[in-house]
Parts: sequence; structure tokens; C-alpha cells
Amino acid sequence: MERHIVLVARPTPSGVDERSLAALAAGVAERAGRPARVAYLDQADPSVAAVLDEIAAIAGPRDEVVLVPLALPADAYLRNWAARAVAHWHESRGADLHVVLSPPPTAAPGMADVLAGLALGESTPVAVSPAAFRSPAWSVREDPARHVLVCRGPRCTVYGAGDTHRALAAAARDQDVLVTPVGCLGPCNLGPLVVDNPAGEWHESVDAERARALLGS
Repeated sequence: MERHIVLVARPTPSGVDERSLAALAAGVAERAGRPARVAYLDQADPSVAAVLDEIAAIAGPRDEVVLVPLALPADAYLRNWAARAVAHWHESRGADLHVVLSPPPTAAPGMADVLAGLALGESTPVAVSPAAFRSPAWSVREDPARHVLVCRGPRCTVYGAGDTHRALAAAARDQDVLVTPVGCLGPCNLGPLVVDNPAGEWHESVDAERARALLGS
């Protein structure tokens, strides 16, 4: 039996340090002696469903996938929605791949010691300039002809909002259109959701093809 490790993260509104996550996954794989991948609950790709698809394509009948929710402190939202993403994946794919959830990192013995060691160890003085808070660039407001919001919440991400977002961004390149990924917009079962402003029009189940048509591309 092979155990496949999937580190599940939630990007912040400003993004995620993909290199750091990749290095963490590589370190986990080296220490565990088995594959380790990164998946995102929302906002980024690959989604939990996409990574499970990859693993299912190569897994043996007795293989197991363990999802490790990456959050300090423990994030019940991340853990609960990761489990729901797995349940939806099982139902939609008809797959019998065995998937389990690990405890959060805060449950690991010695985690407090690790953090205390970091706090009491070698540190770096804060010597950056506060000029970024005063930069004129952050006072310029974009006023595009259209501002398209694409939901990248957990369910829309599972439903394929990554492809929708990429298709919208590509179609908007030569137009006066701003495409912004946002968190959950509410009626998740209708996703991927797109809101086209200033008209305020809501579009449901927007796949990549519909996204391109929405922007006339």
C-alpha cells in the first residue's frame, strides 16, 4: 500500500508563496519516503479535486491519501471544507480511493517548542522603509469599462473556477476589462459564479467556454 500525502493550503487575499509550499512538500516527501503534493482549498490551483484526480489515475487498489490541513492556528473552516471537497469528489467521480484527514499541525507534539525556538533563536531586525504605505501608486483607482468578479471560493474552485478565471483573464487582456478573483459569493451550488459590473449581471455555471463568450472572445 502506498500513502499519498497532500498538503492542503488556503491562500491569503494577496496570494501564496508557492515556492515555500513546494519546498515544504519536497521536505515532507523526503522525510516520509513517499510522494507529497500541494493542493488549495480555494483561490488557487491545483484544487483538492484536481490533485485527487491525479492520484486516482496512478493509485493502486489499496492506496491511501492523507490530507494535511496547513494552518497555524488550526482552521476548522479549512478542515471542514477539505472534507466536503473530498466527499463531492467521491460522489462526482464514483471513485473508491481511500482518503483520510490528518490532525492539524497544532496537534503535533512539540509544536509549541518549535515556535518558542524560532522566537528565541536568531532573528532579523526590521529595517524596511515605510515608503510603501505612502506610494502614490496605491492612490490610483482603476475605472475599467467592465469589472468582472469571479468566485474562487471552495465550491466554485471544485466546480472549475480556476479554468473560468484563466479564460476570463486571457480574454480581458486586450479589452478595458478588469478581472478580479473574489471569495465566496453565496449561491455556491450555481458555480462557478461570475458577476459582470457595472451591469451587475450574475452568470451561473460559467465554464471556460462561457467565460470567453462572456467577453466576446
